[in-house]
Amino acid sequence: MKILTRYILKEFFPPFLLALLCFTSFLLLNEIFRLTKLFVRKGISPRYLIELLIYVLPATLVITIPMATLVGILLSLGRLSTDNEITAMKAHGVGFHQILLPLLLVSSLLSVFDLFFMDYALPRGNVAYAALKRDISTRNSAFVLEEGVVMKELERKGRVWMYESTDPQTGRLQNVKVWDSIWSGQPRFIHATEATVGFKNKQAWLTLYDGVTYEPISGSDNGFRTTAFEEDQIALDFTETLERREFESQSPRSMEISRLKAHITNLKRRLSPTESESYLIDKLRYAQVEYHKKFSIPFACFVFGLIGVPLGLVVKRSGKMVGFGIGLGLILVYYLLLQIGQDTGRNGVFPPGFAMWLPNIVIGAVGLGFTARTILEGRLETRRSGGQKLPPIFDKEETPQVGESD
Repeated sequence: MKILTRYILKEFFPPFLLALLCFTSFLLLNEIFRLTKLFVRKGISPRYLIELLIYVLPATLVITIPMATLVGILLSLGRLSTDNEITAMKAHGVGFHQILLPLLLVSSLLSVFDLFFMDYALPRGNVAYAALKRDISTRNSAFVLEEGVVMKELERKGRVWMYESTDPQTGRLQNVKVWDSIWSGQPRFIHATEATVGFKNKQAWLTLYDGVTYEPISGSDNGFRTTAFEEDQIALDFTETLERREFESQSPRSMEISRLKAHITNLKRRLSPTESESYLIDKLRYAQVEYHKKFSIPFACFVFGLIGVPLGLVVKRSGKMVGFGIGLGLILVYYLLLQIGQDTGRNGVFPPGFAMWLPNIVIGAVGLGFTARTILEGRLETRRSGGQKLPPIFDKEETPQVGESD
C-alpha cells in the first residue's frame, strides 16, 4: 500500500468512527427513552431493556454506516484542505484520482459490509426483538396493558375493559371497569377496586377484587340488579396482540434477501390478472420495496463516497464545521428522497425498483458531475501552466546588460 493511500485512510477512519458513534447514539436515544419509560412504569427487569437495545442495533447501523461514510470523507478531506495539505499534494504532482480511488475503495467495502448487515444481522435482530417482546408479554402481562386505554382483545366476544392506574407498591390495577355482553342487548357492567392479571396454563386471567356487578333485570326496562363480590375472575385473550407481534417478526422487512425473493415470487404466482386491485398488489409492492431497499441503502456508502470526495476538496479554509454541515444537508436530502421513494413505490406511482434507487440515482449523478468537473479543472490548470510564456523581464534578448553605459 502506498504511503499516500495509508495517510488518507488514516485521516478517514477516526472521523468515520466518531460520526458512526454519534449518529447511532442519536437514533437510539428515542428507543432508549421509550423503552426505559415503559420498563420503569411496568416494573420489568432492566436486563430485558439492554437485550432489546442490542436487537434493535442492527436496524440502526444499516442506516448510520452510509451517513458516517459521507461525514468521515468530508471531515478528513476538509482537514487536509484547511491545512493546505491538498495544495501541497497537487504541487508535488498528486492527481485527483490518487485521492479518489482509496476512498471509493473503502466506500465500496463499507457497502458490502452494510449489505451483509442488512441481509444477515437485521432480520435476525428484528425476529429476536419481536420474540423477546412476546416472551415478556407472556411472563409479565403488564407489558401489554396500558393505563386509561380500553382493552379490545375480547370485543368480538362482547367484552371490553380498562383500568385507570397501577399501584406502584403492589402492582395491582386500580379502578377497573368491565363491559360484558355488549352485543346481546342485555349488557353487564362490572366495577372493581383492584385487579391483577396473570397467566395459568397459557391462559390470561383478570382477577377482580372488591367489586360490584350491574346487570339488567329480564323483562324490566329500567331495573338493574347489583351484586357485590370480593373476588371474581374473567378469562382474557391476548392472542391478537401476540399474533400481531408474530406477524411483524415475519414481515418482508425482517426477511433475508433469498427468502424475500421467494416471497415475491409466491405473491406473483398467486396474483391473477382479474385481481389487479386486490390486497395482493399492495403486499407485492411492499415486498418489492423492501427487497430493493436491502440493496439501495448499502449502495449509498459508495454514492456518498463519490460525491463526498470532490465536495471535501472544495472546503478549503472554510473549516470542518462547513464540511459537517454539507454532510448533514446531503444526508437529509438522501433520506427525504428515500422516504418519498418508499411512499411512491408502495402506492404504485413509480415502479418499486426505480422508486427505491431514486436517491442513489440523484446523489450519484450529482457526484459524477462534481467529480468530472474536478478532473477537468485539474487538466485545464495543467494546460494553462504548461503553455504559459515567461514574462518579458526574463526574456534573454530584452534583458539589459548590467554595467553597460548608455
